[in-house]
This record gives sequence, structure tokens and C-alpha cells, in this order.
Amino acid sequence: MIVMRSLGDVTQIIMGRLINGKPFYTMSCYLVDGLLIDTGPFHVAVEIEQAFASYPVRQIVNTHHHEDHISNNIVFQEKLGIGPALAHELAVPLIKNPEIWTSRLRHYQHLAWGVPPASDAVVIGPEVTTERFRFQVLHIPGHSDDHIALLEPEKGWLFSGDLFISEKLSTLRSDENANEILDSMHMLLQREFSTLFCASGRVVKNAHRAIEAKILYWEDLKKQVLNLHHQGVSPEQIREQLLGEESSLYGPSEGDFGKINLIKSLLA
Repeated sequence: MIVMRSLGDVTQIIMGRLINGKPFYTMSCYLVDGLLIDTGPFHVAVEIEQAFASYPVRQIVNTHHHEDHISNNIVFQEKLGIGPALAHELAVPLIKNPEIWTSRLRHYQHLAWGVPPASDAVVIGPEVTTERFRFQVLHIPGHSDDHIALLEPEKGWLFSGDLFISEKLSTLRSDENANEILDSMHMLLQREFSTLFCASGRVVKNAHRAIEAKILYWEDLKKQVLNLHHQGVSPEQIREQLLGEESSLYGPSEGDFGKINLIKSLLA
């Protein structure tokens, strides 16, 4: 499934695999003045050419190397003649040779997104320009070491990939670093922008306020977590006391998405 949604100068591209006729774990890419920010999961690869027939792409940026963000690079490169994807220096070898890491993908990742084919990528510079816009490239690790955001200061746009998600996020992937995410969000607050475009599909107005709300929630949670930890309470008991029952995604994701991951990361 690929659905195009106009947001003025920005086109949101919602992508997801249909299972029993219903979308399963969608994500969003964004197209701005010929710049495509992420290319989506491999399960929609057969739809790319038709979906983008009226939406010309001239360059691609990958916010990070995860399978739901890079898997259709190869379609744009081989079938639509687009050049190498631009990505952080840490992401480039992982995009060019996904076999380095795809053996670690869990069943739910195969089901939702598929395995990304190898594609061409080069290291992104400090800026990306289109005919109409100029984007600053910001390194925002935490969700992954190679994560970047694109900031268009004149328009007040921030394309934040998977950094933000929501104000009161209580789950974390097992390989995410909550403290690095906090540092990255604090860094973003030093920049001027008004609209946050998330890979989850959320488009957030009053973006600074939303990021501040997430920082406050996590920093308050961290104080409580550390206090209980110093009292000898186990991470599992802390999770139960502060966040309640485990996330419904914890079992299906084999523990990759869970509240316990957030607790342990805040303790790290």
C-alpha cells in the first residue's frame, strides 16, 4: 500500500504492507521539491514506479539505515535512474551491504517490512539543496547511531525520522539509547522550527512544545527510575510500578519493543 497525501509543499507518502486487506505497521516518507526523504519498506517495492509516476524524484536522503527506510533505494536507482542515496557516514556501509546486519532482523520485521536489498549510497554533506529549498543536516543519534534529521529553517520544517514518535512514549526498541535520544532532542531545541514531520506519520505543529513535553516526561521518569533502582528495586518491578503492564508489541516483537527496554536504557 502506498498513499500520497498533500501537505502543501510537502507530500507525505504513507507505506505499509496489507495483511488481510488491512495495513500492517505503516511508515511515512516525505517528498519535497524532488527530494525524497527515505524510501520505505521492501514489501511495497512493486508499487513504487506506478505510485511515483506523477511525483518526480531527483535525489534521495536516508535518515538512517533501518529496513523500513532504505529498502526501495534500489528501485529508484535501477528503474527510475536516481543517483546514490545520501546518508550519514555510519549508514553508508550498512546501506551498501545490508548483510552486515539483516541476519539480526526478527520475525516481525520480516513480516512488516522485509529485507532491504543492497543499494548505492554516499556520505551526505552539511546541507542538501533543491531548486527551492535548503536543508541543514543534523546528526541526531539515539534511535540509531547513524540517524540524521533535515531542517529547512526558512520554512520551519524538521524531518525527524524516528527520533520523536510521541510526547509520552513509554516503549523503546532494544537497540535504542534513551539518553542519547534525550541529548539529541535537547540539541534540536537550540534550532528554530515549527513543524515536525515524523516517519511514524505524525505531522506535529508547535514542534518545540511537543519535544519539550517528551523531554520532561522522560526526564521525570528517569528520576523515578533511578530513585527506585537505588532502593534495590529490579528493572521489571520498576516497569510494573511506573509503566504498568508490558506493551502489546512486546511478545510479537520478541522483546524488541517494550517498556522494559525504556527502563533499562534510562538506567544505563
